[in-house]
Amino acid sequence: MDEKNELVRRTMRIIKGIFQKGMGAVPYCKGNMEWRFNHMSGYGLYCSTVRKALQGCASGGGQIRHHEYHVQTVGDQVYLVSGLFCIVFGQGEENSPGVPYEILVCMVEGQAQCVHVHGGRRARLLCRVRGLCQEDYFFEEGEVLYIESAHNNVIWHCRGYRVEGRDSLKRLEQCLPGDFLRIHRGYIVNLGQIRRIQGSDIYMSNGDILSLPLRNCAKMRKTLLARIEKGFLSRQEAHSSQTLEGIDIDEVCFTCNGRLQK
Repeated sequence: MDEKNELVRRTMRIIKGIFQKGMGAVPYCKGNMEWRFNHMSGYGLYCSTVRKALQGCASGGGQIRHHEYHVQTVGDQVYLVSGLFCIVFGQGEENSPGVPYEILVCMVEGQAQCVHVHGGRRARLLCRVRGLCQEDYFFEEGEVLYIESAHNNVIWHCRGYRVEGRDSLKRLEQCLPGDFLRIHRGYIVNLGQIRRIQGSDIYMSNGDILSLPLRNCAKMRKTLLARIEKGFLSRQEAHSSQTLEGIDIDEVCFTCNGRLQK
């Protein structure tokens, strides 16, 4: 528990130090550290709830207090810190409502190299893709549309860009969570990104059209519809019963080699 407490304290010092535009975060960060908010569809998109709360803390001289937190290791020196924080001013009065957050921290030799801040708390896929030039990309479940086989590689089709990596659909279908389904020898799709199924065609949220295999079209279509309906009902049930205590976070974190394609 002491190690987890220290990780949370270090993470929040990084956050507060950067928002205060001071040097307080420097001892905890690598010189080439990357700071990202709500990494969806590219970099630099801020999560307004978390940003406003932290800016209010920095500008008003408040302190960050935790109602609760949870630390989970999702990879080699990759940690997911989730919880609920509030801003405290004066004599300890809680002047802001609790703000849920998730922070993905990538550590190197005890120092943060990359920090992602996410508002809200929902289960998400955490996929770390290592680029051909040793650059790292982090994908969330919502931004991965589908994965396509390309000779000895795979292509991750995401919102606004693609990443090519050395991997196989056979291995990935064993690693990815239940919201991903292999519909064809050449595709794995994110069920949450399917907008319409018409005949043997699957219309994705970005406008791409994928085709079901004609030989097993009826069977695969039935499986797809059942899985999508099951996922929808599960999300509805989780939403109706969700509380700030006892929330399970399901992550998958793995590494492959890839390069970014616009």
